[in-house]
Amino acid sequence: MNDTLPRVARVVVASPLPQLDRELEYEIPVEMRERIGVGMRVAVPLRTSNRQLQGFVVALEQAAEYGGKLASITELVSIARVLTPEIAGLARAVADRQAGCAADVLRLAIPARSVRVEQRWLEAQAARDDTDDQTAPASTEDQASEDQAATSVAAQPTPADAAVREDTEAVLVPMYGTDAAALLARGSAARLAIDAPVGVDAGVPRSLLALAAVAAARARAGESVILAVPDYRDVELALKALGRFLETSRIRRLDTRAKPAERYAAFLACLDDTPGVVVGTRSVIYAPASHLGAVLVWDDGDESFTEQLAPYASTRDVALLRAERESLTLVFAAHTPSLEVARLVGMHWLTPVPLARPEAPKVISGSQALAEETPAAHARIPALAWQEARRALEHGPVLLQVVRAGYIPSLSCARCRTPARCTVCGGALEFARPSAPPSCRVCDALHPEWQCPECGDKRLRNTSLGAERTAEELGRAFPGTRVVVADGASETVSIDDRPCLVVATRGAEPVPTSGYAGIVLLDTERSLAQERLDAGVDALRGWSNAAALAHPNAKVVIVGGETPAAHALRTWQQPEYATRELSERRELHFPPAVRVVALTGTDEEVRRALSTLEAVPELQPGGALQVLGPTPQEVGSRAVITFGYALGTPLAKALKSELVRSATSRRPRVAGRGGGHASTLRVRFDPPGIF
Repeated sequence: MNDTLPRVARVVVASPLPQLDRELEYEIPVEMRERIGVGMRVAVPLRTSNRQLQGFVVALEQAAEYGGKLASITELVSIARVLTPEIAGLARAVADRQAGCAADVLRLAIPARSVRVEQRWLEAQAARDDTDDQTAPASTEDQASEDQAATSVAAQPTPADAAVREDTEAVLVPMYGTDAAALLARGSAARLAIDAPVGVDAGVPRSLLALAAVAAARARAGESVILAVPDYRDVELALKALGRFLETSRIRRLDTRAKPAERYAAFLACLDDTPGVVVGTRSVIYAPASHLGAVLVWDDGDESFTEQLAPYASTRDVALLRAERESLTLVFAAHTPSLEVARLVGMHWLTPVPLARPEAPKVISGSQALAEETPAAHARIPALAWQEARRALEHGPVLLQVVRAGYIPSLSCARCRTPARCTVCGGALEFARPSAPPSCRVCDALHPEWQCPECGDKRLRNTSLGAERTAEELGRAFPGTRVVVADGASETVSIDDRPCLVVATRGAEPVPTSGYAGIVLLDTERSLAQERLDAGVDALRGWSNAAALAHPNAKVVIVGGETPAAHALRTWQQPEYATRELSERRELHFPPAVRVVALTGTDEEVRRALSTLEAVPELQPGGALQVLGPTPQEVGSRAVITFGYALGTPLAKALKSELVRSATSRRPRVAGRGGGHASTLRVRFDPPGIF
C-alpha cells in the first residue's frame, strides 16, 4: 500500500442548510485513493439524517483534524475536476459576504452534469495527454530549447493573429486614444470604468464592439477573458462582434438559455488550457476560465444582473470579488454608469476612461419644442415626434420605445379610477389582446363581469398602453409600413436597414445594420413615476441604450417634461447625473451610499436576530447600523438594516451564526407526533427595490 496517498478528503456538500456550510472530513476508501482528486464530484453520507448527498472535493489530506471515526465517501461520482481552487475560493468569499452557503454559489457556478458530454470531454483530455507524452523531448536541454523556441514563436504572431491584432487596435485607438487603448488591451490588474461609444457598426453596437476588441486583444496575448452581458440579445451581439476578431474555437458561450448538455459542454471547454473569451449572462462570472486575465461587464446596472437565487450576489459584486482575489483587470462599461460604479470612481478605486472624442446622439424634446401650449404638445406622441418619425421613415427603420409590453396592460374603473384587480389573487387586470375580456396578469383568471368594488361601475378605462396596442395604432397611422413589435417575449435581435416602425420595450430593441434613422422615446413620465428609488437611474439607462443605437444623422425625440434624467439624456451627461444622485443618497443614508440587509421570518425569529446583533462589539461604535422595523408582513415580519460598508464582514458573520442557531434549535418533525417547525428566518443582503 502506498503510504503517500491521501486518506482524508475535505468535501463541500450540496446542501442549502447553513449548519452544513463548511468543509466536512471523510475517509477515502482504499480503492479510491489513487483516483480521487481535488475538484471531483463525490457522494457522501450524512449520519444525522441517514441519507446521501453529492459534493465536491476541495482538499486531500493524510490525516484528519477530527479525532473520532470518520464516515467514508460512498462513491466517486466523476473523475472530472470541475471545481477549480479559484472557483472554490470565490464561492466561499461570496457566501461569506452574503451570509449564505457556498453550496448555493456552486449550484450557480457549475451546471448540471451530463454524463455523455463529460465522458467525451474526458476522452478528449486523455487523447491530448497521450499526444503530449509521445512528443515529449528526450532531454532537459532539448526541452529548454523547445520552450525557448515556443516562446519566440508565440511572441511573433501568425499572419492571421497579426491581422486580428491590427483590427483591435484600429477599433480601440480611435475610441480611447493610444495610451488608454494599450491599458485596455494589455494592462495588468487595472480597474477601469470606461465610457461607451454610441452608434452601430455593421449590426453591432459600438459599445459591445469596443469590449469585444478588448477581449480579443487579450485572448491573442494569451489571456482568457470573461465578458458578462445582461441577456441573450447582448450575448448574440457580443458573439457577432467577437467573430470579427477571433476564430470560433476561441469563443465560448455560457448562458442559461442553452440546453443543459450544451451548457455543460461549454463549461467543460472553459477548463481547457487554451485561452479564449467566455461570453454569457450573469452566471458567466463564475466561469473556470484558464489563464484568466480580465473580466469585462457591460451595463452592470441592468436588473438582469440581479441574482434571483440564494445567496443573491449581483454580477457586479462577484466581479469585484473575483478581480481582487485573482489580481485581474476589471472593466465596467455603460452609457449610464450605475451608482455603485459611480461610488467606486469617486473613491478612486475605479479609474474612469473617457472617449478620446466626445460622442453623443442628437436628442430633442418632443413636447417642449412646440412654441405654444396646445393639446398636441401633451399628446402621447406629440406632433413633432410624428413629423420626425415620418421624415426618418424615408431613410430607414424608426424606433419607438415604450414602457409596457402587451396590449393594454393596465385598467381602472371608468368612473372612480380605482385600479382594476383580480378577485382571485389581487393581480392587475389587463386586456391581453383586442376584443378579449379582462384577465389577470398574474394568474390569467378571466373577469368578463368585473365590477368596481368602490362604486359598482362595470366600465373599464385604459391607464396605459402596451407595445402591441401602440403598434396597432401606428399601423393605422402609417398604412403600408411594416411594424415590428419587440418585447420580452420577442426573439428579434437584429433587423436590416429597410424602413419600418419598431415598437420595443426597454432593453428589447433590435439592432439595425446601420442604426436607427429616428428614435422616439415614449411614456417617459410613466417611467419616472414608479415608486422606486432607482426609477430615474433605470429610466435614464433605458433611454440612453436606445438613443445609442441611432444613426449619426438621426434625431432622438424624448416625449415628456424636462426632468433631471431627461436633461442628462439631452446633454449626454449621464456620469454627472449619477454623481449628483449618489450625493443626495449619501445625505439621506440610502443605498448604494450604504449597504442594506433585509431579515424576514416570524416576529420572534426577526427580533431574536436583531437582539443578537446588539451583542456584537464591532457593530456598535458610531451608530453606523440603523434598524427599520420589524414590521408585520403578509406572512411573518421584516426588518431592514442599513450599515456602512466597513461593517459588512462582522454583520454577515453574525447573521450567518444566527441562521445556523435558528436552523439547529428546532426539533425535526417526527411522523405521528408534534415537534418543532423548520426555521423561516431568511437573510438577504442588498435586496433590489427595498426603497
